[in-house]
Amino acid sequence: MRAQTLHRRILVAGATILSLLITAACGQGADSDGSGSGNSYRITVISDISGAFSSVSAPGASSIEMAVNNINATGGVNGKKIDLQVIDSQSSGSLALTAAQKAIAANPLALVMFSGSAGAASITSLAQSARVPLLSPALSDTSLYPAQPYLFQTSLTAKQDAEALYRFVEQRENGSVSGKTVDVAAINSPYVDVIIKQARTLLERAGARVAGIQRYDVPLASFATQAGAIARDNPNVVLTLGSTDDTVVVSKSLTAAGVTALQLGIPSGAAQATLQQIASPKYFALAANPYATTLPEFLAVADKYHKTADVSSSMFAMSGWVTGYVLAKSLEKCGTGCTSAALNTALEQVSDFTVPDGASYGPVRLSATNHVAAGTVRFHNYDPATGRFSESDPITVP
Repeated sequence: MRAQTLHRRILVAGATILSLLITAACGQGADSDGSGSGNSYRITVISDISGAFSSVSAPGASSIEMAVNNINATGGVNGKKIDLQVIDSQSSGSLALTAAQKAIAANPLALVMFSGSAGAASITSLAQSARVPLLSPALSDTSLYPAQPYLFQTSLTAKQDAEALYRFVEQRENGSVSGKTVDVAAINSPYVDVIIKQARTLLERAGARVAGIQRYDVPLASFATQAGAIARDNPNVVLTLGSTDDTVVVSKSLTAAGVTALQLGIPSGAAQATLQQIASPKYFALAANPYATTLPEFLAVADKYHKTADVSSSMFAMSGWVTGYVLAKSLEKCGTGCTSAALNTALEQVSDFTVPDGASYGPVRLSATNHVAAGTVRFHNYDPATGRFSESDPITVP
């Protein structure tokens, strides 16, 4: 009897220990998964930290890290921390897809991606099929118009860029572009293809003539021949639609060829350093965010987390800050037991949200029919004669 009693006690003790181990394991999973039932909210960032697109993408990753650190340091969201994990996709679409597959297997609440448009395109279907919200400044317009579940743009779309370019030309030409000549100097890119198509439609509908479109690939060593062709058109406006370094080459080549037209760039050509290198009072570039150097509170946070050098020289750093705070606001609405599906709905309820520290020109107005966070732009300019930067009046591009 004693032996049987001892055996029963051993079985009960073993079952109890096993139960405790299972509970502990489940608890650990709940803390680290994306269900929102543990002690943190898991968000995974996939970004081109290295490779060809790192100069554009890495500042966004640094800025969302900074935002999350700041959010966590001030109490987190709903009493919980945001667990941010960053994966380097190395400027490769295939590696981005592999990273997204690995991230989704770990059950995050949301994915964030800072990359070229090809990188974002490689994971959009995966995120949608997994029902995990994907926030990125590089989504294609076809995935946003109309708004699709789980896909959210945290910067301007190509359609918005085109609308802003058209409206600024209209303003500069005293309200009418009729009879004006426009040329285009543009990188070969699907995103830029949409800008060109949309801007051309708007301009020609208003009576302007798009005389020539000069395309190029990067890296760009010279644009002299194409600049000469543009000069022969004697345009009133040249749309310079490229990335940071090549835009400098294009603009300088246009000036050297004797082009005196207004030159208009997109956000990838709007950084202060880019405008200073171009050194032309004729060059303006649009952005949805002010310069970090004009935001002392933002810079104070950057300094606190040793991110100043990473975020102060790039316009794209602001996308990370905006994304971090939009996510925090949506998590607040979603609650402590948030799921990725519920987060999609919560994101659609972030309306009239002002991003902290003045990091956006206009409020974020997301809804079930609008998954684009940016809606107001300004054009930036640098005058080498005075050494001063200036910006235009705001332009709304819903």
